[in-house]
Amino acid sequence: MWMLGLSYRSLEIVLDFFGVKLSRTSGWREVQKRAGQLLRQQKMKKVRVLGLDVGYVKVLRETQSVMVAVDMKDGRPVAIGYVDERDPQAVKLFLQPLVQQLGVSVVVTDDLMTYRTVTDQLDLEHQLCQFHLRRWVGRTLRELRQTVPEEWQEVVEEIQGMIDELPPDGERRLVQLWKRIPESRRGRMDEPYSPLDQLRYLLIRLAENWRRYRVFDYDRQVPWTNNLTGQTIGRMKMRSRTVRGYKSKPGMLNALMLVGMGLC
Repeated sequence: MWMLGLSYRSLEIVLDFFGVKLSRTSGWREVQKRAGQLLRQQKMKKVRVLGLDVGYVKVLRETQSVMVAVDMKDGRPVAIGYVDERDPQAVKLFLQPLVQQLGVSVVVTDDLMTYRTVTDQLDLEHQLCQFHLRRWVGRTLRELRQTVPEEWQEVVEEIQGMIDELPPDGERRLVQLWKRIPESRRGRMDEPYSPLDQLRYLLIRLAENWRRYRVFDYDRQVPWTNNLTGQTIGRMKMRSRTVRGYKSKPGMLNALMLVGMGLC
């Protein structure tokens, strides 16, 4: 009944209506027990492709950052922890044991620099979510179309074409375009970047990460987005709202594990 959405207090009331005496504390203990069993089962299996993302839930009247690691084969979480995704060391401490225990070789994430740093340190293949890629590049290109001089508009359109098609030689072509654009002539460090400076930065950023955008193209077991992880976190957020916040951190992690499994 808890997994169907009832609170522990409501669970106690409903059971009492049917003549069953069971305290809400007993219900809480059963949820913790079941979550622990599922977590042990998940850690025993092999996970080659892992999705990582962060959600924010309320516990002890405070909003907490919770990192969720998901098996990209079935969308089920294998680990949940309190991790600041902006801290590379914290992310590495969370991810490294999973790599060793589960046999992870590919990680799927959004485009945050932290993930790129950690996957390089752990020598993992890294697929950057195409949804995030197309969203931020599309926004940047729309701005550049309004500001870049006319003679460079063709470069903007060529970038758009490469994002749409993701050609294998995209990195080489991006570097060629980058070399064509004159370097910045800013007089002071605090002087704002010109539209051409912004275009050069976009080109080199895409070139440096081009392989990360295309892992799914040569490894069919790797999804091209991180949507499965997002869906799992979405279930967790929804259940967090119905329980009006968690009372303890261990209780919250166990509850989120059950919810993330799709069992409610």
